[in-house]
Amino acid sequence: MKFVSSDTGLENLSIINKSAVVNGNFSTEGSLRVDGIIKGNVTIGGNIVLGNNAEIHGEVKATNLTLGGKIFGSVHTSGKVILEKNSLLQGDLFANILVVEEGARFEGKSSMENNEKNI
Repeated sequence: MKFVSSDTGLENLSIINKSAVVNGNFSTEGSLRVDGIIKGNVTIGGNIVLGNNAEIHGEVKATNLTLGGKIFGSVHTSGKVILEKNSLLQGDLFANILVVEEGARFEGKSSMENNEKNI
């Protein structure tokens, strides 16, 4: 699992571990690593990384996204989205840069215009 670098340091990293289930919206100004499940919208000021078994059921807004797990909802980023092997995104995607690894699944529409206004 790669972590997309930015100016947001690891001291502002929140982690949702594999045994955690969050029911409701989640937001942070920092970055987020998800290995569990979130059932709600997610708004992140920095980067978000979803591990292979992670799931989000809701809209995601972040600077950059690295997806190893599953998202069921739209994704809005001002930077880069990486869909890793075996990941699943069911929903519309708004990003400036899109990287899709072989084996990733994407079901939805994508827009790669300047998306800073969509966050």
